[in-house]
Amino acid sequence: MPLLAAGCSSLPSDGPSAMAITSERVETSLPIDSYVIVQLDEPVVRTIGPWRPHTFADRFAIRSGPRGQPLGIGDVIDIRIMEAGDNGLFANTQTRGAQFQAQIDETGNIFVPYVGRMRAAGRTTEVLREAIQTALADKAIQPQVLLGVVGNQANAAVVVGDVAKPGKYPLNVGGTKLLDMVALAGGSRFTTYETTVTLKRKTEAASILLEDLVLVPSNNVYLMPDDEILLSFAPQTYTLLGAVYRPSEIKFETKTVTLAEAVARGGGLNTLAADASGIFVFRFEEPHLVKAIRPDWQPKSAGKVPVVYRLNLLEPKGLFLARQMWLRDKDIVYVATAPSVEFAKFLDIVGRTVSTGRAGVGLANDIKVLKNN
Repeated sequence: MPLLAAGCSSLPSDGPSAMAITSERVETSLPIDSYVIVQLDEPVVRTIGPWRPHTFADRFAIRSGPRGQPLGIGDVIDIRIMEAGDNGLFANTQTRGAQFQAQIDETGNIFVPYVGRMRAAGRTTEVLREAIQTALADKAIQPQVLLGVVGNQANAAVVVGDVAKPGKYPLNVGGTKLLDMVALAGGSRFTTYETTVTLKRKTEAASILLEDLVLVPSNNVYLMPDDEILLSFAPQTYTLLGAVYRPSEIKFETKTVTLAEAVARGGGLNTLAADASGIFVFRFEEPHLVKAIRPDWQPKSAGKVPVVYRLNLLEPKGLFLARQMWLRDKDIVYVATAPSVEFAKFLDIVGRTVSTGRAGVGLANDIKVLKNN
């Protein structure tokens, strides 16, 4: 019996058995002491299939919407002052006012004739307009001030990476969203499902597929001055392991890949070794999504949750579920080996041990030695 136990535990294998996976324990040095087992069925597939990440919506959303961008150093302001009379400071018989441009200097100030230097950086255009008009009230004849920004240098974001026109682009006073900025830069050079958008704001950064930026409107957040945007080519892949004919890392090559397509691209199940009831997908899920599909689950730590989805292809409905289960980037698809195959390996090892015994010793003596051990 000890020989049998030792032999079974040390058999060569493509990976863990279905029974070992469903024990819901992981022995590893990583900070993952357990995972959640979820049997794939129609409610689960409906819940996780259409889900898209809300990376930007959770971390960078300006939920109150834009409220106008404050002016900053380097901005060029177009100022037009009009008066009610013909003999005012800025008006004459030919024109009722004057128009000029002023750039906010390194101290944050601008110079306005008959007013002098005044603070501009940190103020909105409307606040500055009212300040200039108030300062001229006792000098000009019923002055009216119009103000606009023609060179927005301070309120700008930088777009780099795999875009047609990388550069620094000004933010609109009414607010500029992330997709607006990508469009200004000429758009991505690659397909939306192969382009990762990274937004860096001060010390924070988050990444998301351009595809998910388009499909989830809340991810299309308003930008803030000095935001940095990087578009990079990042093809999605999944890893196919276990009892299939061609285990490998495989590119998506299409916008979506189902579990059925993923197994087919690996040559299908190895009919001589695969356990069709043990098709597994390993991935990390958001806690709220795990709670939706496993209401009895209680989080053990913060952060994403390791989840193993199990599909049984021995059931006819399993084929339909495989067509509805969408894979995500860096998923691991594992096909377990059938228990009968493991037992056959054991018998083969025992047979080879017997046949390669000491020269001159018969089969009966080898069996006797095995029994004594």
